[in-house]
Amino acid sequence: MKSLGRAVIAALTALVAVVASLVVAAPAEAAPTVATRVAYYAAGPATVTRGKPITIQGQAQRLNGRTWANTGTVKAVVYFDPDGAKPNAAVRTLNSNTRGFVRTSFNASVSGKWSLRIVSTGTLKASSSVQKYVRVVAPPRPVATAPISKWNCPAWAPIKGNRSSMIYHMPGQRYYTRTAPERCFATEAAAQREGYRRAKV
Repeated sequence: MKSLGRAVIAALTALVAVVASLVVAAPAEAAPTVATRVAYYAAGPATVTRGKPITIQGQAQRLNGRTWANTGTVKAVVYFDPDGAKPNAAVRTLNSNTRGFVRTSFNASVSGKWSLRIVSTGTLKASSSVQKYVRVVAPPRPVATAPISKWNCPAWAPIKGNRSSMIYHMPGQRYYTRTAPERCFATEAAAQREGYRRAKV
């Protein structure tokens, strides 16, 4: 009986081997083969005031023999790294036009590095641009403004200007407290640029 059992097991093992040899494995999905690049990439301006637009643009190209050619419409992803805090963080996905060109804008908030990545397709490989650093700066502080009340200027622009006389009064001068300002200045230079002259006393 034992020999019969061993014979059955051997026969089944042989049958499994034969069946396995007859099964044709499904072909694996072909990997993309055509090299791509992000050409004419730009991010900027290099320095921008907070709240102003930053423009990201570039063109996807494919290698055709020894020359670079248009890809047609592809998907691209914009990445932003705010000074190393979030490397490779995708912030927007968009489709190119039929020539592979992409362009988009963001309101500037913080400094950081911008890059663009072409998403792979059935034939096109993925590729990334270099990173472009954009510095975001605070908006310049105004140097002149309207008064905050009949008798007062804001603390950051304490110089009182009188439009009828085109004279400005500095804190501590004789008529400063009795002057109802029509224009307030942060500096004497700002007042003088608008045509005002300093009160003599």
